[in-house]
Amino acid sequence: MSASSDVPVTTRRHLTVLLSGLAVNPCAEPEVLVRLAAADIDRTKLTRRHDLPAQAAVILAGDEDADLRSELAAHPRLPAEAQRVLARDVDPRVRGRLAEGAEYFTTVGVHGLDVPEPLSPEVYEVLARDPEPKVRRALALNRNLPDTLRARLLDDGDARTAAIAATEWNPAPAARIGALLARATGTFARELLLLRLDGPLPPEAARVLLAEIDSAEDPTRHVGLLRRIAATADLDAARDHRPGADLTDRFLTDPRLRAAVAANPTLAVQHVMALAHDPDNEVRAAVVARRGLDPVLRESVSVAYDDRSGGNAAEWLLDEELSESDQVAFARSRHQVFRKTLAMRSDLCEEAVAILAGDESFAVRLFVCERQPDAPGWLLARVAADWKSYSRWDMLAHKNFPADAATALARSDDPRDRVVAAAHPGLPWETIEALLADDTDHVRTRAATNPSVPSHRLMALLTSDDPAVLAGAAANRTLPVVTMYQVLDQAGL
Repeated sequence: MSASSDVPVTTRRHLTVLLSGLAVNPCAEPEVLVRLAAADIDRTKLTRRHDLPAQAAVILAGDEDADLRSELAAHPRLPAEAQRVLARDVDPRVRGRLAEGAEYFTTVGVHGLDVPEPLSPEVYEVLARDPEPKVRRALALNRNLPDTLRARLLDDGDARTAAIAATEWNPAPAARIGALLARATGTFARELLLLRLDGPLPPEAARVLLAEIDSAEDPTRHVGLLRRIAATADLDAARDHRPGADLTDRFLTDPRLRAAVAANPTLAVQHVMALAHDPDNEVRAAVVARRGLDPVLRESVSVAYDDRSGGNAAEWLLDEELSESDQVAFARSRHQVFRKTLAMRSDLCEEAVAILAGDESFAVRLFVCERQPDAPGWLLARVAADWKSYSRWDMLAHKNFPADAATALARSDDPRDRVVAAAHPGLPWETIEALLADDTDHVRTRAATNPSVPSHRLMALLTSDDPAVLAGAAANRTLPVVTMYQVLDQAGL
């Protein structure tokens, strides 16, 4: 395709800005992305595209910039051809990021986890033999690691690698926890092991750890580890009533550990009943959040919750199979911990979503806006009007966000409001034009990406002397494909 004068380029800088905008254009074709992979621009955002073609990924995997290769290694859908190149990268940081397969939050209308796909079997084998312990530790964190390789890592010469391999196995190999804890050195490594333990800690291993803590020079430095032991020890198996051997008595008599032991799933029912009336709010909250607790008892316990706290989640509820009636029951619970956790699920029935949308707790309403595909528009508009965190981008991109609310935000005196609203497709044209002349660079860039910009106006924006407008116009999803190729031709790509 030959160059055209439809997109006049007056300076090299002008062309560089256009190419950078194309790199994030959601409608750029695979060939466009392949050609951009060799461009002399910042290609970091190119490495994060979910539609990155294998040919482009291989080009980026061979780039001399280690930072760029590291960003590419974290791609959740990395083609196998690029995986094989990065698995043998000279930089262990790159190999480690590839090995980990980290999960990321997505922000495209509904806030949620982006779970990476498994690496190829060949790549897993190469990384499992990596000479750098940090790479093998990262591999042990990979949720998709085949069981055969995870079992091999349990015997890894690096104790932390072995511990991580055990803790990320679901279910964790409880029979080997004692030996792994004995190999682990330092409080942090042991806390990590217990924090990720899926199953009770054998009482023998618990007693060994407690004896070490008791003999430490300063036992108070190990309170975090003590809490993990109290929360995970197998108290049923430990209840032998020998003097000084009952772990339950030890944990219950220590005020620092009562909340932790209250959450222990093996705690005897008579102790659970007693702790339900404990004067400590944290202890009562731990009892309430127990899986399988009698619903009548649960609703009878009074707990005060911090509305803005990032904690207070009953994680087991996220994976529990719930009927519609169960969902409604939890949505009407007096306890915020269940309403808040329930709002994180994406499989809720219409009635449960409606109940949670009217919840008295701001935290619950916020999670409805961030996580629910059918969050009501009126609630999205109300929360976005006052919420200043990054998830406002999700709300504005949500399919139910009202156009009139977006227009109100676009006319706000606060540039943070204007920037999140600038790309909403429901904005009136005069509002978009005002945003294109805004004093804030990011606002002008976002406004230029608005899909409601008329085609003739978009072509005019491609000749702008303002880099902010220019970059946004090149990233606009309505940009004709023929124009993209004209820009690449002019760049000699």
